Amino acid sequence: MTETTNTSNENVVQKHNQMVQFVKNTISTIETDLKRMKLVLNKLSNFDPNDPASLDDKEVSEAIGTQELKTYTEENVQVVEWKFDWYFMVGADQKKYPVPLNYSSKTKLVPWDILKLKILDNGQFVYKLINPVERKHIRATLSKTDDNKFTAVTDDGQTFFLNQAAVTFFKWRPGDELYILTNEKDNWGFAAIEAVIKK
Repeated sequence: MTETTNTSNENVVQKHNQMVQFVKNTISTIETDLKRMKLVLNKLSNFDPNDPASLDDKEVSEAIGTQELKTYTEENVQVVEWKFDWYFMVGADQKKYPVPLNYSSKTKLVPWDILKLKILDNGQFVYKLINPVERKHIRATLSKTDDNKFTAVTDDGQTFFLNQAAVTFFKWRPGDELYILTNEKDNWGFAAIEAVIKK
């Protein structure tokens, strides 16, 4: 009975820590987005339709993640560069394209990696990672939320969302030891799986 009670208490504490970390991650993301929106809004308030340079601003370009992105032709095919925001590729024009889960899993993409996309004449999309961001390597344990989403929980209680397709494809299970990759500078709360040691 005591062992069962201890196990139950540990599960409750783990769930509590996951919820706290989720809120922290979400608040951090919201705060970062608000800062970016304020920068853009301030620039928009000074917009002068007669001055083409009134919207040019390095800080604003960095805020919306477009300063490094280019469009060009390669082998007679139009190429567009994008930033990966975990779910989508975001272009300089803020248009979004979904990234196949199997590709992001295989390539171990993390937020703000820069990709290039070729759209061939036959409609095929060809992706390539061209400028990966600096990464942190973290040890974690595979866990599962009440709504059946797989997460990585670190030794200090941080929770990172994972590529669900990767976990289910390889049939990993809660409790397996993970080594994950995250964006070194931004606390997005998302991680790519680098390696797994099954329990």
